[in-house]
Amino acid sequence: MKVVTAEKMQEIDKGAIQKYGIPEVILMENAGIEVTNVAKTILTSLEGKKVCIFAGKGNNGGDGFVVARQMFYQGAKVKVFILGGLESIQHSAKVNLNILQNMNIDIVPIKSERDWDKVKVTLAFSDCVIDALLGTGFRAPLQESMKNLIETINFSGKPIIAIDIPSGVDASTGQIDTIAICATATVTFGLLKIGLIFYPGADYTGEVFIKNIGFPYSLLQDECIKQTIITNSIVRSQLPERNGDVHKGLCGRVLVIAGSKGMTGAAALASLACLRAGAGLVTLAVSESVHDILSSKLTEVIIKTLPEENEELIYEESLKTLMDLANKNDVVVIGPGLGRNPSTVQIIQKFIEQTDKQLVIDADALYALSKNTNVLEEKSRMPILTPHLGEMARLINKSTDEIKNNLISIARETAELFQSIIVLKNSRTVVAYPDGNVYINTRGNAGMATAGSGDVLAGIIGALAAQHNNSNFDSAVCGVYLHSMAGDIAASAGMIGLIASDIVQAIPSARYGIQE
Repeated sequence: MKVVTAEKMQEIDKGAIQKYGIPEVILMENAGIEVTNVAKTILTSLEGKKVCIFAGKGNNGGDGFVVARQMFYQGAKVKVFILGGLESIQHSAKVNLNILQNMNIDIVPIKSERDWDKVKVTLAFSDCVIDALLGTGFRAPLQESMKNLIETINFSGKPIIAIDIPSGVDASTGQIDTIAICATATVTFGLLKIGLIFYPGADYTGEVFIKNIGFPYSLLQDECIKQTIITNSIVRSQLPERNGDVHKGLCGRVLVIAGSKGMTGAAALASLACLRAGAGLVTLAVSESVHDILSSKLTEVIIKTLPEENEELIYEESLKTLMDLANKNDVVVIGPGLGRNPSTVQIIQKFIEQTDKQLVIDADALYALSKNTNVLEEKSRMPILTPHLGEMARLINKSTDEIKNNLISIARETAELFQSIIVLKNSRTVVAYPDGNVYINTRGNAGMATAGSGDVLAGIIGALAAQHNNSNFDSAVCGVYLHSMAGDIAASAGMIGLIASDIVQAIPSARYGIQE
């Protein structure tokens, strides 16, 4: 499923009108009909229902005028409010406004205090509200009068249906100014907008209905649209099947380099996640001082020790051990809980530089890598980096707020810069590739915001990379989705209080559910 910015959707609009000759007024008519049909579903019937429509002065308002007419045809009692005068309404919106005026439908420009009183009284007795104020063209900041109107609409407590996107939500980012329409449902046209799936915008949309109002298929599937929602069907087609005559050596061998004193849990979670995601053999390389702890935790994982002295890894000996172990495995997951003492950082840097194995780089390995990211461009196999916002900020020397507000563009730019796959972890995790393609995960839940969840993800991706015969493209997208599905299964027993090991336990069920 493709997802677009407001600017790209405007290009699609223009393409439909200019290239295919579809009149704008027809697109507007179709939009109004689709919104009316959704409203009828929500209200059961429109006959006798009182509907309050708030329309802006652009095409979103024009869609609202069509809704008013279509609802009137079906027996609804409609009243249309427009903030300010009518003189600036033009083109197709003006055509539909004129029709309403000819039909003597009640239209109230909101100019005076008395008009605001009419708004409040009408809302109090309405069965439904239609938000046709701003649409996808909105850019912050909101004018004070618009803020007051949105606050009044929200305060009414009535069901609100937003046209295309709730007013006040930026369609390209999901950001809001200080307030936005809190919709019961949103009817969007053609394709999903980024602002409908990224927070905080996603909190304001209610149930989202995607309707094609006459856009040609070729425009909606344009190869230039490089953002795609990860769906069950995409992942099902890419997850490797397991033949009946396999043995553990054919199911992927993963080396996990993780753990240190006080952070053994990260190593255990990443290793167990590898096994639960289907890896046939998992080897965990850890320092001598934590070997016994992890041996008692992990009965199915092979534990190998790295020599250390005074609780610091011995550089030459540890590096040689890691290189030898890597040569016996298909994929290396490096970083969870490794720590940041100088000798460890130095070994990580040198190992990443020297190994030719498929790498999944997480946590403390990302910290070590931030000192020299140039080595990524020279790797024969494209590395997979799994940073959260703070780790990403360190890698590219930007603030977390800047990254959070521009997740897709920054992930895409970083993937190209590092010639790596970037799995940027957030409430909406983004998987970006050097060719500009970006995949967005909308599954998962807030309970997954718990210590160790990222370690589990790294282990899952490592296991899938080993089973995909090092097809890192498939493993990153599938790993993110499988991780979120497991989180949703774990949350079925209660979201708050969910812990990372609950996610690990749910991985086989999640994978079975996807494939079956």
